[in-house]
Amino acid sequence: MKLLYDGENMMKKIIIFLLSLFILMSCVNAIDTSNWTKATVGYEMFVIPPQYENPYSSDFNMYEFDEDIDFFTIRYINPRIMDIYGYDIEHYSKINKVKVAGHDAVHFTTYDRHDEANNSKLWFSAGEEFYYIAWRGENITPTIKAIVKSASDSKYTHDEFYDILNQEYQNYKIVDAIESQRYDYPTTDSGSHSFVSIGTNGIGFGIIS
Repeated sequence: MKLLYDGENMMKKIIIFLLSLFILMSCVNAIDTSNWTKATVGYEMFVIPPQYENPYSSDFNMYEFDEDIDFFTIRYINPRIMDIYGYDIEHYSKINKVKVAGHDAVHFTTYDRHDEANNSKLWFSAGEEFYYIAWRGENITPTIKAIVKSASDSKYTHDEFYDILNQEYQNYKIVDAIESQRYDYPTTDSGSHSFVSIGTNGIGFGIIS
């Protein structure tokens, strides 16, 4: 009986130790953002790390720290989800579904030979809007997590979030195929041009005189 009792006590001590270690690690990884500046992008106010203050450009759609958009950028994407997400899918070498600060997200990474550096881009939603953060590096750092955490919770479920992005990519491929076919035919001198549009009623195309 005593051996059984000692074993139970040892197990309790191990569990308490592991829980304490987990709490300690969480505190170490936590970042104090109370003295960080803030910037509004789209419909969200994001915290901005000290190293990325004083941006090269900042407006409703984008906070761009450097002229090189890959260095550090927060962007509101809703007006152009289809073409930007489609481009990223086809041009980034690694794509992973991740969870960051409670947000479903897609993490893109690639190596830029020109800059000789790894670039990352993290797509996520806040409220009903979509955003991405671009930065140098291939890891989702505590700093990036803190920025995402400062945004509102997404109003989309896990499945809804990825379904929206998947549908946008399917639309991108359809439009790309239509555009490619247009260039396979000779142009006329009629002054007309064709168009492709995507809306709530589906994909449409035609000719405008």
